[in-house]
Amino acid sequence: MASLTAPLATAASAPDASAPLATAAPTPDATALDALLARIARPAPASVAYAEVRFSKLLTAPVVTSGRLEYTGADTLAKHVDAPYREDLYVERDEVRIERAGQPPRRIPLQRAPELRGLLASFGALLGGNRAALERVFAVELVGDAGGGASKEPAGAWRLAMTPRDSRVRSRLTRVDVLGRADAPRCLTVLQGDGTTSTMLFAELAREAWPATFGPELVAKRCGAGAP
Repeated sequence: MASLTAPLATAASAPDASAPLATAAPTPDATALDALLARIARPAPASVAYAEVRFSKLLTAPVVTSGRLEYTGADTLAKHVDAPYREDLYVERDEVRIERAGQPPRRIPLQRAPELRGLLASFGALLGGNRAALERVFAVELVGDAGGGASKEPAGAWRLAMTPRDSRVRSRLTRVDVLGRADAPRCLTVLQGDGTTSTMLFAELAREAWPATFGPELVAKRCGAGAP
C-alpha cells in the first residue's frame, strides 16, 4: 500500500475533415493545478495517519479522534478510527457504512454526512490526480507554490480552496480547504453550512499531542506553518 507522504480555420472556408482538431491551450491556473495534482497523486490503495479536530456550536469543547485514512480507488474511501474509540467508516459512492465491534453495521446516505461527502469528493480526486473530477464538483482556487519552489511563497507551500458548485450541496457543505507542502497534503478542513468545522491533520502532524483545552487558533497554527 502506498503512503500518502511518499516522494510524490477562417469562417469563410469549409473545415478540412482530415486536419487534426484544435484544442484549447490550458490556462495558467489549470496548468499549475495539473502540476500539483501530478505531484500528490498516489496509486490506490494509499493510506495515511490522521488526527481529526471537530468544532461545533453544539459542543462545549473540540472533539479529537485519530486513526488511519485509506484511499481505495475512485468513489471509495475508508476511515478507521482508533482513538478514543474504535470505528470503521467505509464511504462507497453514495453510501456510508459504519462498523463497530459488537454492533450490526449501519448504513446512511452520503448526503446526510456532508463532512464525509466533502472528504470523498476532494481527497479522492486529489489522490487520483483527477482535475476533471475535482472541478466537476468544486470551483477550485490554488494559492501558493504549485511548482514546489519557483515562486516567492514559502518553498513548496500551497493551499486549495474548493467551493461546491451545486447550491444545494453548498447549503450543507460550504467549503473544503487543503493545505500542503511539496507533494503532500498537510491538513484538510471541511466547513459545513451550520458552522461546524472538521480538520484532518495528516502524517507527522497527526502524532502531535493536544492540550486539555484549545481553540481553532492552535489547529490553524499547526496546519498553516509556512503555508500561503
